Amino acid sequence: MAEKTPAEPVVVEPVDSEAAVAEPAAAPKRTTARKDVDATETAAPSAETVPVEAVPVVEEPITASSDPETKVLAETTPAERPVQEVIVVDAPVAPKKRSNRVIGIAFALLASLVFTVLFALAVFIIGFVSNGSPSINFLYSPTFYWPVVLFFLSLVIVIAVVNTAGWWTYIITSVVVAAGVYFGTAAVLLVSSGVLSMSRQEADAVYFAALLNPITIAAALIAREVAIWTGAILGRRGRTVRLRNAEAREAYEREQAELTPTA
Repeated sequence: MAEKTPAEPVVVEPVDSEAAVAEPAAAPKRTTARKDVDATETAAPSAETVPVEAVPVVEEPITASSDPETKVLAETTPAERPVQEVIVVDAPVAPKKRSNRVIGIAFALLASLVFTVLFALAVFIIGFVSNGSPSINFLYSPTFYWPVVLFFLSLVIVIAVVNTAGWWTYIITSVVVAAGVYFGTAAVLLVSSGVLSMSRQEADAVYFAALLNPITIAAALIAREVAIWTGAILGRRGRTVRLRNAEAREAYEREQAELTPTA
């Protein structure tokens, strides 16, 4: 029998990793690893491939403290002055004081008409009593209308002075109206009798005779009565005018006090 030859031991040499990488056989491993990397990159996209629309944009407010240029502009730009609103308020006008004079003149005209009618009636009655026969010839005499004119002028003067006074004031001043008519009528009769051709004694006698004439006395009495009742109407209206003037004055002072600034 032939002798068996003992088998030679197999020596396994260690494989150098650097040599293995350099060898062509290691190339498939690199290819496999690249594919894995490519697959990983494909599966997880990088941040560069994310759409712009998907990324929220946060706008930070730019303040003067954070932005140097804005801070410089804020320091160099002058602040706008506040607009002052001007409110124009009309100052209250002082109320005009109402009077009783204009209406008083109108009432004086009406009272003169009443006086004329009553005076004509009185002259007619006096002529009828003294002569025994009625006559209206006095209506054509200018001396008949002089007492009417004197009554109107006297009453207008009283109204202008008294104005808005009460009835009692008109009662007192009616004596002035009667006196003006009385002495004025006597003076008219004296002038109509030709005083310029008379002596002083004759003129005095004619004047005193005119003062005692029933027509002159009747004119004075009628003038006083008409003046009293006209004054009653004007006195009542004068009280209303005084109240209105007082109310208007109070309203004016109240508006003045509201507009006056307080300390």
